[in-house]
Amino acid sequence: MASVTSLGVHQPTSLRHAIDEGILPPDPPASSYTWDVVVDREGGVEYIDELLTTENCVLWSRGGIFRKSFRSTVENETVTQALLTYFPVDNQSPAKIETGPAPLSRALVVFLKTQAHIFFLTGTSHVVHMPFEVESACAAPRGVIIQRKSRANSTGAMSLRIPKVPPNSFVSSQVSAFHPLGQQVTEFSTERLGKPKTLPLRLSSTLANMWQPPMEPPDSHWPRLVCLTDPLLEIGLVVTQLERPKTAGRGSQNSLFLNPADEILHIQEINLENGVKVNIAVTVNREASLYTVWRLTLLDKDDPFVGKRKQKKSTTSRRRSSMAPGLASGAATPLHPSMRESFGAPLPGKKTRKSVKIEEKDKALDNALSSLDPEKDSSATRRQSRRVSSLLARADLSASQDRSSFTEQPHPPGRRVDSHGSQRVRVSGGFGHPSFAGLNHSLNSLAEAPVDNLLEELRAGGDFEGFHNMGLDDHGFDGLTQEMLFTKIHSVPMDNTNVRYSLSNQPARTQSKVFILVGPSTAADELGRIPLLVGIQDPVDKRLQLLSLHVEQANKADVNVVFGELRRVQSVVDSCKLSDEVETMIILSEDKSGGRELSLQSPWGKVTKITLPLLFSDNLHSLDYQGSHIVNKEGTGRRSVGIGMSGAQIESITHSQLRGLLDLRDKDGKFHRLRIKLRPSSHQVQRALDVCRGVLPSNHAERILAGWWRTMQWLHGVQGATQMPLDAEWSAFVVLILSSFLALSPGVGSGHGAASAKSNWDAMQRHIAPNSSSCPPWMRNKGWEWMLDEGLLETPSSPATQKTKGFMALHTDLASQYLVSPDGIAAFGQSGYLPTAVSRDRESRELAAWSIMLALHLLLEEQKLSIVSPEETSPGSTDLRALLCQLASWLNWSPWMQAYQLGMQAELDADQGIIELKQPPKYYCVLTWIQEHLASNQGTEFPTLGAVYAAAARDASKDTRRQYLWASLTPRTHMFEKLFAVLGSVKNHVEMVVAMHDCGFTPQILETLPEAVLTPLQDMIFMCQPNPPSSWPKPLLSLVNRTDLGNVLQPGKSSRVGYDGQTPNHVAKWDYRMICQHLDDLHEQIEETDGTERQAVVRTLFREDRRLNEAQSMLSATKPRVLRLDPKPEWTESEYLERQKELVTTAATGTLAIPAGRGLLYYSLRFPLLTQKYHIGGFNLTCLVKPPNNTVSVDKSLFTEEKINWAFFHQGVAGGLAISPHAKGIDTSWILYNKPGQDLSNRHAGFLLALGLNGHLKSVAKWVAFKYLTPKHTMTSIGLLLGLAASYLGTMDSLITRLLSVHVTRMLPRGAAELNLSKHTQTTGVMGIGLLYCNSQHRRMSEIMMSEIEHIDDAEEEDPLRDEGYRLAAGFALGFINLGKGNDLKGLRDMRLTEKLLTIATATKQVELVHVLDRSAAAAVVAIALIFMKSEDHIVARKIDVPDTVLQFDYVRPDILLLRTMAKNIILWKGISPTFTWIQKGLPAEYRSRYKLNSVTKLHSKDLPFFSIVAGLCFALGLRFAGSANVQVRDLLVHYLDQFMRIVRTPTGNFDTELARGNARMCMDLLGLSSAMVMAGTGDLTVLRRLRSLHGRDDASTTYGSHLAAHLAIGALFLGCGTVTFGTSNLATASLIVAFYPLFPTSVQDNRSHLQAFRHFWVLATDPRCLVTKDLTTGQPINIPVQIHLKAGSPSAAAVSLARTRAVTIRRQTPCLLPPLDDVASVSTDAGALGYWNLSIDFERSPHLIEEFRKNQSLYLRHRPSHDSPYPATLRALGNETGRGDAEQEPLEWLFGLDALKNLTHAERAIVLDRVNSGGGVGEGEGASTAVDAKLVLRSGLDGWSRDRLLGLKLLFEWADRRPALVEAIEATTAENMAKRKGKGKATKKGKKKVSLEPAESIETALEKDNGWWLRDSAIEELKGMTWLAGRQQ
Repeated sequence: MASVTSLGVHQPTSLRHAIDEGILPPDPPASSYTWDVVVDREGGVEYIDELLTTENCVLWSRGGIFRKSFRSTVENETVTQALLTYFPVDNQSPAKIETGPAPLSRALVVFLKTQAHIFFLTGTSHVVHMPFEVESACAAPRGVIIQRKSRANSTGAMSLRIPKVPPNSFVSSQVSAFHPLGQQVTEFSTERLGKPKTLPLRLSSTLANMWQPPMEPPDSHWPRLVCLTDPLLEIGLVVTQLERPKTAGRGSQNSLFLNPADEILHIQEINLENGVKVNIAVTVNREASLYTVWRLTLLDKDDPFVGKRKQKKSTTSRRRSSMAPGLASGAATPLHPSMRESFGAPLPGKKTRKSVKIEEKDKALDNALSSLDPEKDSSATRRQSRRVSSLLARADLSASQDRSSFTEQPHPPGRRVDSHGSQRVRVSGGFGHPSFAGLNHSLNSLAEAPVDNLLEELRAGGDFEGFHNMGLDDHGFDGLTQEMLFTKIHSVPMDNTNVRYSLSNQPARTQSKVFILVGPSTAADELGRIPLLVGIQDPVDKRLQLLSLHVEQANKADVNVVFGELRRVQSVVDSCKLSDEVETMIILSEDKSGGRELSLQSPWGKVTKITLPLLFSDNLHSLDYQGSHIVNKEGTGRRSVGIGMSGAQIESITHSQLRGLLDLRDKDGKFHRLRIKLRPSSHQVQRALDVCRGVLPSNHAERILAGWWRTMQWLHGVQGATQMPLDAEWSAFVVLILSSFLALSPGVGSGHGAASAKSNWDAMQRHIAPNSSSCPPWMRNKGWEWMLDEGLLETPSSPATQKTKGFMALHTDLASQYLVSPDGIAAFGQSGYLPTAVSRDRESRELAAWSIMLALHLLLEEQKLSIVSPEETSPGSTDLRALLCQLASWLNWSPWMQAYQLGMQAELDADQGIIELKQPPKYYCVLTWIQEHLASNQGTEFPTLGAVYAAAARDASKDTRRQYLWASLTPRTHMFEKLFAVLGSVKNHVEMVVAMHDCGFTPQILETLPEAVLTPLQDMIFMCQPNPPSSWPKPLLSLVNRTDLGNVLQPGKSSRVGYDGQTPNHVAKWDYRMICQHLDDLHEQIEETDGTERQAVVRTLFREDRRLNEAQSMLSATKPRVLRLDPKPEWTESEYLERQKELVTTAATGTLAIPAGRGLLYYSLRFPLLTQKYHIGGFNLTCLVKPPNNTVSVDKSLFTEEKINWAFFHQGVAGGLAISPHAKGIDTSWILYNKPGQDLSNRHAGFLLALGLNGHLKSVAKWVAFKYLTPKHTMTSIGLLLGLAASYLGTMDSLITRLLSVHVTRMLPRGAAELNLSKHTQTTGVMGIGLLYCNSQHRRMSEIMMSEIEHIDDAEEEDPLRDEGYRLAAGFALGFINLGKGNDLKGLRDMRLTEKLLTIATATKQVELVHVLDRSAAAAVVAIALIFMKSEDHIVARKIDVPDTVLQFDYVRPDILLLRTMAKNIILWKGISPTFTWIQKGLPAEYRSRYKLNSVTKLHSKDLPFFSIVAGLCFALGLRFAGSANVQVRDLLVHYLDQFMRIVRTPTGNFDTELARGNARMCMDLLGLSSAMVMAGTGDLTVLRRLRSLHGRDDASTTYGSHLAAHLAIGALFLGCGTVTFGTSNLATASLIVAFYPLFPTSVQDNRSHLQAFRHFWVLATDPRCLVTKDLTTGQPINIPVQIHLKAGSPSAAAVSLARTRAVTIRRQTPCLLPPLDDVASVSTDAGALGYWNLSIDFERSPHLIEEFRKNQSLYLRHRPSHDSPYPATLRALGNETGRGDAEQEPLEWLFGLDALKNLTHAERAIVLDRVNSGGGVGEGEGASTAVDAKLVLRSGLDGWSRDRLLGLKLLFEWADRRPALVEAIEATTAENMAKRKGKGKATKKGKKKVSLEPAESIETALEKDNGWWLRDSAIEELKGMTWLAGRQQ
């Protein structure tokens, strides 16, 4: 051990809190609480948890801080036990559960008498009711194992516990050997026994339980041990075998469960070094006096035995008799099956059954339990499964008469519960069992029982089948799952020597301590088995039992644990595990005189005694402690308690933790915390010890560490506290190694004097130069060279007359002293334990020394490959080199000594050649080895630790168990070894980089390699960096520093938090006046606020003009409108004012229609601040009338919120839709926070609908819905129901279904009361059903919607419920339920759905009922359109088409003709073509000559069908190309829009023409929407000009619906301010049909034909396709040219080019909207000229990128490194000299005036000043190394200080000479492979395409483009010249 430190008195962290809260009294005794300390490692972080448990409270602390307390006063039950364990995290997504195991979360489990309270540390809590009383529990790797408390013994006449068969005169007195035990217990008398044997007294044998009543009541039917692995699942079973073995007879059946007497003691998960996990459990059987070690396995849900239970056919349950299973009713005496049974007496105390009612009740219970079996229904989830154990708990604990049905009866005859530990073991400690002789006896003239055999069996731990030990019936646990498997490893007897009267009723876990040690990999035996040691401490008998186990592993899946041997250690007061990366035992032993001492022991180590320091009596961790934490070395000035060396005051060792922490409890009950360091603090010492351990055999490896412990103790004793070296750990290691080699010399310990400092000067010299160097580290720093140059540094004269000894000479003296000391003799003497001790043979000693020498040398070479271990540190590579140089001098290895001495300033011991040891053939240098392989590719082998071990151990196989240790000690050497092994097969730079990745090279490894070694590897990476293969995974892309390719379209990648999209500046946006105005009048500033908070993407989309500002101005509802009314001469002033008011009132209608379009404009652009209320504005209906500039307001009585509630509803929707669907925190609390007081408002109703459309209502608690729906506010009900249905789209959620059903009359059961709800609410409910069951083809819902469509109302009803709007909603719902399923109606075919809908839509109506039936025509048409969408069903399309003759048009409404035309073309989706020819073919023959509408100059009602059919064709065209930005489609639609605008402006003179103009206005509105749909998000000017004219209408003939359509079109044109567009999926097309339904309302309150809330369904059709490029470092959007490659023959390509057979490429500037992703083949950036790496997204080859692009539309580009090609360098030079003035000079330009940086080129200066990590370095981040860094470091190596740096320069120069030849070889190989590929391509054209590892372009071309290698040739030539000059100067 390195040291022992006292950390003061240790008290429970939560003790003070318990006292302050009155949970415990002041100064509570230790018996009033239980204190547990648990060490946990979670997520790579170590936690120390403390549990303080009282009778009714548990207090949890973590990290020395009190966290929470949990009380059980409400339950009125005392706390049995509290523990911490892991449970699966509750996951609501079944898909995630199916994909893999659920993650585990830490939880506190508090066991009461019959309950278990589970508190997750994250906040969730559960309560589990137990069907039994809990005795104790133990934490498992997942969940907890619960131990049931056995039923207490009843009182009565007592008799000795000896079993006896019941009296039966008809049974032979010869008892069969197969049936030694009876079913009854009678009194036993020793009266006739000759010489009775001693009764076996177990741990549980007391005066209270040695005697028993004549009949013991049967115990519970539950097994003793059960498990709980999930608080939401049932209790699981702990079994010992997966299934019951099939046997011939019932008498030989074995139980699946552990013996009921087995009690759980300990469970531990063992993590081995190779990643294998093994779970070990220890149980005790106090009746059989056995300890048993098990291997615990967690069974998966789909375990084989569960699967068999699933497949097993259900059988009728057996009758449950009141007797034991297997006994016939009335049977009294159980016999062996081979014996005949005659009349037998009944069992005393038992009655036969009187009827079969109990059997029937039992059978019903069996059926009930089997029906609850979770394994029988695979669809049941964890939340849905009912807890069978809870049912059993209530039944078992109730006082009803049915309680007997849960009580287990005695076992059948011959049934024997296996004791899984009855084997006798061979004990190495020499303890044997007494033998028993035969015993003759007779008992009351009855059949003689084999008492002697019985007692012998009980003594050996056998089973005793009585009423106290019953098994388990199979049928009792049909509903429980077997979840844990215990596989027996071994059993050992307890061998207690006394009867423990006071401990029998206490849990076994309180009477013994169990710990498990894991042996290191170096302690593996010759078979490669890793040792485990199970320690069982018996504090009563003061005995420690040690069971050694071995882990055999063929692979990770095949692991076996076998028993080794048993050892017993007597006189052990206490023991526990001590862990400080190394695990060992700390033992408190006691001698015969009562003296006690502490020691460290392990089978693979050496016994080391512990000397205790002064134990401080203060609690150093308490906040009340006011003393100093600095240890007073004299021991004065602080209260301390000294404990004697014998440790007599120590009672026990507790609370073992990580890092060597533990507590010692003294006789006063105080806990003293100690820290015992087992591992060195110094990383260098640690690695040096590990390499020595790694190459020595297992019987020597771990003794090196023990030798270092004892050397530390000896050094402390010799030197004293004041004379200890500054680095005692390294000094102890040096002394140990030197002693190990001096032990091989014949003259050991002679000729060396003391090693203490002679004077203060010597002490100072040791302090400033603590390492092996003769000069201080600061003298080697070049910053002090000026002192040498100017002669200021002179060597002062030493005040001492004698020269001070150097580091090595001093430690050589110490090693000589150590060899002759008692500790040294014990280590190296005749009984020494170290590998070079005299006690061993000469050959093994020399092999051990040779192995240590080479191992330390390989460690030194490994450190040469890392620049993070500088030579100046102490201890470091300099000290290790000095040690090796000293050893090489003793060994007379001249080449090695010369290599070590180069560049080293250390004074060595003068002795040379004192030890003879075989010298290796050559000096191994890792840099030379790398140079040989990289420069010439003809390198030799380099030794590794594995090779050294194989040579020393004479094992050519090389122990595979140590591979992990060797790889961790010399990882870089191991990587290069694997790289050079595959170097011969590498053909080009791409394969080289792949090989580097496979060998373990990472950016972090490369960044810490020496620059000379890094350059060849980085050259290969640099060649791959421009165009790495697209098939490379992310780790490979990270290796070449192209993480931008790995992060393409990653949803989690976003800009920095808090970034507002603007360039940071210090200019204030607002002054005090603007801030005050904002607070005073929030409504006026809301527009400006929204405009200024746009993202940078929105500002750059329309940066060339102000079209977006114009759209925002048109769709502003809070700014006053400007109108113009020129006065006429005949008007008076009063008349003029009246006309102004009329005009303002008319214009107000258009203002009220603005919010619907505003929702589209600002869609998904806001992320609200959760702490502020979300403001929803109102309307500003005032207008500024010109020319008089009068501000005129409307009559407010005409525009109250009640009269225009739909306008405010749309305003709320617009405000809510501005919230992004990706916004966080939109939950229940935030929505209720924004609720307007007590009264519900229309705006908040619309706000709820918007949140639902964006999906935010899915995270809202369901009870909020009831709170909103209870007042029956119509608008709120509409918004909430539609929002919930949209959020749960297609989920068929049962609760939402019930919510919607109670709002629809048709969904209520027959006889239900009429609903007091408006028809608008019921219309909403019908539509909500359609959304909720979207794409489900639900038959019941389809039937309901069909019945609503074809329902015939009473003709006399004035305002029927099922008006046209209600039926239209039913048609939409029916279409959504069966969306696009027309060709596969599945179970709906017998409904004749198509025939019914076609009949309603097209059949001729009776005239007298036309006003009734026409209400369903529109619903039937849209249902047909949605069901058969894109089905290409020509039959249905022909039937739904308009009539063949013009005469029939008189019997069809024009809007129905429009819908039927649209429906036909939606069905024939692929046939839609954006040409006039297609329009002409779609018209009836009579209208085809007028297809362009140019000839329409007058309005006639006979043209209504013509207009409607043309509009229907254009509407279908807009749906087909929605969001495509197809210019060809736009021009066609704009043509018809212009024509209809012209027609609408045609003057009218009668009703006929007015009717025609109304229809033309509807067609015009629909054409405007269709044009906006196609150009959605583009802000197209051509369409905007038309829509702007529509917005400015202020005539009285323009209806509210026409204004609504115009504003919807403007919003769609600028959808999401240009960041979003529309899609063409089935759901998107259906949603657009609903939202832009061509029948628009005539007034604000009009909902007769179409509910206005449906106008916002366009949200479901949005498609985010705005490509944004961002800088990877800053996260700011940048404008980059991109090339969009369109698929050949796609509509987008056809619109751009006439060549349909050829792919088309278009160029755009980001941010931009992409064409439909189905038309895009790939997108690539062209950012090389702007200094970025290019990226490419190949949608055609990687279809999954389409879904990723829909989640995140950002591309992150990385900067390219600066290079020194002539053209860029010239531009930089000119720019630096003439482009900037003095004021704009670079702030860090002065750096390049320094001598080291003044010769850098402009490109190198750009790399130095690179703040954005352009990718020219190694790795990522601001500190990444670059080629400039490598050049400067290599230049500094020319000073000659370091031999390794000079060798590195040699390697670099040879690599530079090989680079041209390497390029030629790669080019030749590439050309050959290309020729072979072309030949194969001609031979076979078919075949699977493979990803090639070859470069996309030639090496020379790549080098020319990227201006050379990573480290340019000119830089290397410069280094060569400087090296030549330095050589001449030397």
